[in-house]
Amino acid sequence: MKTHIRVYYSHSKRTYDSEKEKNELEFLKKNYPNTICPNNNIGECSHGMDAYLNIVAWSEMVIFSEYLEYIGRGVYREIKKAMKNNIPVMVLRNNRLMKIKDVVIENEDDCVIRYAKVIV
Repeated sequence: MKTHIRVYYSHSKRTYDSEKEKNELEFLKKNYPNTICPNNNIGECSHGMDAYLNIVAWSEMVIFSEYLEYIGRGVYREIKKAMKNNIPVMVLRNNRLMKIKDVVIENEDDCVIRYAKVIV
């Protein structure tokens, strides 16, 4: 089922240019051809996180993946921005999309890997 909505693919910078990212992006593009991948379509922004959050607000759906079963602060902020704007948010796990209920901060001191957990 292909749909042409604007999807923002949120994921850890630790997985940029990795096999995991490649596989997830391939899965997403198959179903959502208009998927925006930050490191492929945007790159590093001189305006910091705000540039990414503006694109999230413009998107029609946010799909994200976890890294080591957690999300970092950047992914957390993107999810919260989408939720605040009533944009649907899904987590991609093992090539399956799942609706989420919330994301909760687990460790404010670890903003890169174990910052927050996903509640499905």
